[in-house]
Amino acid sequence: MALIKDNSNAYDEVIRQIKGVISARVVTNSAGEILEIHVLAGSERSPKHVVRDIESIFLVNHNISIDHKKISVAQLRDGETDISRNGRSASSGFSQRPRIAGVTMLSGGRMTEAKVLLDIGGNQYEGSAAGPGTSLNRLRLISQAALMALENTLDGIGNFLIEDVSIINISGNQAAIASVSLVTNSGEERLIGAAFINSDEREAAVKATLAAVNRRLDMLFNN
Repeated sequence: MALIKDNSNAYDEVIRQIKGVISARVVTNSAGEILEIHVLAGSERSPKHVVRDIESIFLVNHNISIDHKKISVAQLRDGETDISRNGRSASSGFSQRPRIAGVTMLSGGRMTEAKVLLDIGGNQYEGSAAGPGTSLNRLRLISQAALMALENTLDGIGNFLIEDVSIINISGNQAAIASVSLVTNSGEERLIGAAFINSDEREAAVKATLAAVNRRLDMLFNN
């Protein structure tokens, strides 16, 4: 099974053959070099095993050594995700997961303002973000508003930035995927989360964003 070095779609197809993988997206540069690998997997196998299989299949079939830091695995459970970065399992020790209390959008002319209200342990925190009201940017604004609501609980410990929000098709269903950067005094970390769309893309974008950062809440809230 030969891989095509400058064809990321061929890489995607190879990764989808790995047991437990539902969907995959490989990001390459103009020279065909792999920059990032994003994978959605089921819950029957650990993310660590999926990462190892990805490393092995690229090395054995095309003599390409993949740095595990380039691989992000989103593991689907009950319609949403528990996220693991670089194959390390996520801890769920933070007992008060954020819940969505409200999502609103206000448009005026070319600009749109998104507001997200989160409930954390019975306390409510609001975040907002504004920018051009394009269809894609509206999802980004909603996700950033959710992150700003979380930042309001951190007392300056860390900062979040939404890098991208995409809508994809998985097994006949649509899902939102969010890529988030977290910056703390320890450095920068990239996180990824996903959530199926039940009826509202905006709510799914917030859920995907929260899924990306949930595994870091223990560290941040207990800092």
